[in-house]
Amino acid sequence: MSVFTTYKVQPGDTLYGISRKFGMGVDEIKAINSLKSNNLSVGQTLKVRSTGTVVTPAPAPKPVTPAPQPTPSSSGSGSFSTYKVAPGDTLYGISRKLGVGVDELKSINGLTSNNLAVGQILKVRSTGSTVTPTPIPTPQPTTPPFTGDYLSARLQFPVEVRPDAGFTRYLITVPLLNGGQVLANMRDNVSYSPYMLYPQGIMYGGQSQIELDVATIQSVGLTAQQAKALQYVSTHEGKFDAINSYDKAIFSYGFIQFTGAAAVGASLNRVMASMKTYAPAAFQRVFQRVGIDSEGSVTAPTTTVLSDNGAKLRGDEAWLYIQRNIRMYGAFVQAGFEPSLVREQLRMANTLYIQTALNFKLDVILGGLRVVIPRLGDILSSEAALTAVFAIAINQGVGGMSRIVSSAVGVVGTQNGLTSPQMLSRVDEQQVVQYIATTHADERVRTRAQGVLNSDLSFGKNS
Repeated sequence: MSVFTTYKVQPGDTLYGISRKFGMGVDEIKAINSLKSNNLSVGQTLKVRSTGTVVTPAPAPKPVTPAPQPTPSSSGSGSFSTYKVAPGDTLYGISRKLGVGVDELKSINGLTSNNLAVGQILKVRSTGSTVTPTPIPTPQPTTPPFTGDYLSARLQFPVEVRPDAGFTRYLITVPLLNGGQVLANMRDNVSYSPYMLYPQGIMYGGQSQIELDVATIQSVGLTAQQAKALQYVSTHEGKFDAINSYDKAIFSYGFIQFTGAAAVGASLNRVMASMKTYAPAAFQRVFQRVGIDSEGSVTAPTTTVLSDNGAKLRGDEAWLYIQRNIRMYGAFVQAGFEPSLVREQLRMANTLYIQTALNFKLDVILGGLRVVIPRLGDILSSEAALTAVFAIAINQGVGGMSRIVSSAVGVVGTQNGLTSPQMLSRVDEQQVVQYIATTHADERVRTRAQGVLNSDLSFGKNS
């Protein structure tokens, strides 16, 4: 007879992530708990299969960095203070700083979404004359303590090895820079994948779903509408700490699986260089501290790692070393929860996919005639249509996206009597996405287009 225990849903949890922690299937968890969808709420209690010990992630303490001091005010019978939104702030982060609930913040301020703007003034309930964040104790060092060298620093990521049926499970405890910690549940021998090249390689779906605010995403080089589109894609495409080290990429990482190997583009090298360039302090604390570094420029970088005997390995040799040393995966999980490093994943997504997609040509058949649109961004500009374009480009490649969108634009344009490139600037962008969602042969493409249609993103053209 199966033995069950309970699990309390934490911020950022998903059914998939919970299933990985407990070695269960998503469908099994849904069946046991009579769930009709994949939606979860923080604090919800789930029944899960027991493996002998209950795996419960430690709740993340409030961030160490103190919030800007709120200004006291008064409103009606209640006492309130104000808070000015700073770069990198999220509603969840502000709620933790000030000791109030997200729902309460939204209710008091009449917010209908979690989006914030830098400089926005929020009203918060005061428990006295001012609202002062509760000071957070500095996290205690692991045992043995760090001695300053990279080998000792790697010991901050203890690994528990559990043999399983046909594979090995690795449980890595990862301390976060904000004082919390997560448990990363990984496995090797992904024999069910036709792409498995390294049986010792790891598959880890990740847990981090940090939502950066639109202003922060804009800072990587996007307009507000483009930033909102990338914000949606970044929270729906994958987890920021996801890792795959079993295929020809050697080591893939992040929400769109940036690749380490030179043979498949080595885009992860550029992510690492971007992190070092634009978030040097966090890069030092997470990567350089454990002997991982980046050399060269952002456009032509090389990732390096120090081996156990102090040798510096570069490029594919470095990624192979990291792939074989599971403990070092902890640094990448840690980085996936650090906002300044997550931002660099988005910066590189913008460089490699977003700008390329916006400037890619469309080859449209319009009323039987071939029409070339030099730049996709000239006819598609709404945040919803751009979201669909970005998601499809990341999944299918920019060339694949262009073929899919060209076909849809041609059909919708012809149906609406548009006969010239100039008229195509008026194409109904919602109809274009709807056509992709209902007719494309690839389920992954249809799902991404339908997700945009089901969202609250706007199809209003950018004038």
